[in-house]
Amino acid sequence: MGLFGPFIFKNKKGKKFWLHMKVKGKSTIYYFSKDPTGAINDIPKGYEAIEGPKTGLPFLRKKTGGFLGGFGKKSKVKKDEKPQKEVKEKPQET
Repeated sequence: MGLFGPFIFKNKKGKKFWLHMKVKGKSTIYYFSKDPTGAINDIPKGYEAIEGPKTGLPFLRKKTGGFLGGFGKKSKVKKDEKPQKEVKEKPQET
C-alpha cells in the first residue's frame, strides 16, 4: 500500500487507481488516476482514501475520530432542524 511502490486503491469493482499529486502555487491537489505513471507512494498525513458509494471512484478525506475514536464530540444539529419536543398524551375521557 505504498511501502514498496506507489499507493494503489482497488474499488469494489476491482479497478485499480493510483494516487497522484499536483502543486499549483501554494495549493497541493491530490487525485486518483488509472494511469500509474508519476504516482506517489503514500497518502498525506491525516487523510484516508475511501470509495464513493454511488460511483465507486476513490477520493481522499480527512480522518475522523482521531485518538478517542470520536468520543467527546458534541452532536451537531443542522440550522434548519429543530430538536423535536416531546408530546404528552392527554388522558381520554369516556
